[in-house]
Amino acid sequence: MLLHNNQVRLTSRERDILLRLTGSDPHYVTTREQLKEWAALHLEALPGDAREIREIKAVLQRYLPL
Repeated sequence: MLLHNNQVRLTSRERDILLRLTGSDPHYVTTREQLKEWAALHLEALPGDAREIREIKAVLQRYLPL
């Protein structure tokens, strides 16, 4: 992930991982605000999520530069 002021650039690898984890491709995310909105929508632990997925989502929420 590349950051500059309010701008965000996810690498293709990061986008692929987030897509596989959440089912949503964050291809449109270019600002910290968009990243924050995307995370709020897609990183909530769902009842059917495996324990590992819930833990990964929690770590991402904690450490994404929001």
